[in-house]
Amino acid sequence: MFRGTLALMTRGLRFDCRRWQMHALRFLLVGFFLLFLFVAWLSSLTALGSAPGLTFFWSITFTNYAFVTLAGMSFFTSTITEEKEEQTLGLLKMAGVNPLGILLGKLGPRLVNALLLLAIQFPFVQLAVTLGGVLHRQVLAVYITLAGYIVLMAGVGLIASVIAHHTRRAALLVSSAILVPLALQIFVYGIFSSVTFPTGVYDTINWFSIWSVVERLRTVMSLGFDGSPIGQQFYTHMAAGAALFVGSWLIFERCTRQPHSPTGSREVSHNVRRRIRFRSLGTAMLITAPVLLAVLLAYSHARSAITGIAFQRVPTYEVVVAVCLTLAVGLPIITLIVAAARPTAAGSDIGECWPSARSIVWKDLNFVSGGAVGMMVRVSLYSLITGLIAFVMGALSGEWDLTAQAAWMFGVGLVGGTMELASSLGRSLRSEVQSQTLSTLTLLPRSIRSLLWAKVAGGMATMIPAGVMTLIGGAFVFVPLIRDIGDFGSGESLTSILAILMTVVAVVLEILVFLELTAFFALTIRWGYVVLALICTYFMNTTGWIVGTLLSLGGLIGGSATGGGRFVGILAIVLPWILAIGIASAVVVALFYAIESRIRRLAGQS
Repeated sequence: MFRGTLALMTRGLRFDCRRWQMHALRFLLVGFFLLFLFVAWLSSLTALGSAPGLTFFWSITFTNYAFVTLAGMSFFTSTITEEKEEQTLGLLKMAGVNPLGILLGKLGPRLVNALLLLAIQFPFVQLAVTLGGVLHRQVLAVYITLAGYIVLMAGVGLIASVIAHHTRRAALLVSSAILVPLALQIFVYGIFSSVTFPTGVYDTINWFSIWSVVERLRTVMSLGFDGSPIGQQFYTHMAAGAALFVGSWLIFERCTRQPHSPTGSREVSHNVRRRIRFRSLGTAMLITAPVLLAVLLAYSHARSAITGIAFQRVPTYEVVVAVCLTLAVGLPIITLIVAAARPTAAGSDIGECWPSARSIVWKDLNFVSGGAVGMMVRVSLYSLITGLIAFVMGALSGEWDLTAQAAWMFGVGLVGGTMELASSLGRSLRSEVQSQTLSTLTLLPRSIRSLLWAKVAGGMATMIPAGVMTLIGGAFVFVPLIRDIGDFGSGESLTSILAILMTVVAVVLEILVFLELTAFFALTIRWGYVVLALICTYFMNTTGWIVGTLLSLGGLIGGSATGGGRFVGILAIVLPWILAIGIASAVVVALFYAIESRIRRLAGQS
């Protein structure tokens, strides 16, 4: 009986051992080590008295921590949901595989591969001990801590995958499980810093937050660490991972009787999407705009009338928070009212399809990105994030500044919009592969390039809220920056403007590379394409930064030796940027042709 339970897990392990991708990933890991070792060597040359071994070990440790967290939100969340999405979970049950066998067979190979990636690093990390600054006990303690964290993330991803019907929802559950305790920790230590809670409250919040792993890693890598390599965090995470696995086993049958959304849930979702359309959302936004203007103008006076303070002394961040909360809460309410008041045409579900070339954009916008409901949720979410930034800066630090607020808005909007566009583009292409509809799309009287551009347009339509947030933040950041640059001399002004332009071009090309890698991996692998694209982009950026730094240092040293002066110094800074832009442009073009070729190949196979 136990042999039959482990049959699926054994097959999965054998299959992964034969896959060249897993071995390529391990070789890529060695490339990361060489890069980090090179960075540690550079830091030892530029900083006297530094410990290159400690720098090398810090880089590896926190890169591992970031990737394990990303794996929990992507790699482990598709454990069971991929079977639900491909409608093969029922076949496994019909074949006589029991729930324990399915869970072990699906989670076991992934967990073993993740732990193997950690184990492969251990011999190479011993170089940190040789380079100095790190003891063998610290290396052992860090990797034991990370192993426990992997088990915890595997358990969290597994139970989310059992509960959710789609990988996207499972990833959302895991992200909430990670971010909610972290936000609670920030609020308790920030807002209620003057309130003394019992010690058990702080300990409980710390252990529920993933920040406990960071605290443990900091403790281990501190000077003079002589504690046990196995800490309380390891036992806690191992016990939590085992408990989550048992919980997944107990609820497996109940959650997988209907692999897809239950009838009642589908009916509710259908009615909501049938009522809330883009026309209703647009009308609601037009109604919300004067309400936001009224809140912006009247909040200070209302606050002054209620509290008795002069309206000039009302903090500006409170006005920003009030406007953001009004938009985040008021827009859904007004949208629901408009949707309820607007008559719905009989027999019409989500509106008429857009004509001709915009039909694919309409399809992706409604069936991949959530339609008008998804757009409304994104507007509310980014409004809440903007208000939270203002509240944290004003209420917690007491130093709210418009430029800092705008910088945060620009950064969050740019990163969030890029990740959102990558996820939408990847899901759109992956859904075509899973549904075997690429051959049908290629039969349309349109070229593959126009189909790709339609997919990109559908993804960009979903990131309108993030784009607005980025534009508002960028306007308040770059306009004063360019004005300040204009106050310098002509030489300094030209150099600064040139540096800003090259930075903007390089960042745009970097985003394009990340998006194209996501699209290519979505056509190649079944899950984890966004995370894999993120890892590859990070690897290329790190390599480019190291090469660019070496070229700049070489040019500056050569210029000072030959007496080249100012012109050689500027040239030494500009040439690496030009080289990076040229290489990135070539990669963008090559990836575009690779995606086009991959679509042709998949369309011919389906």
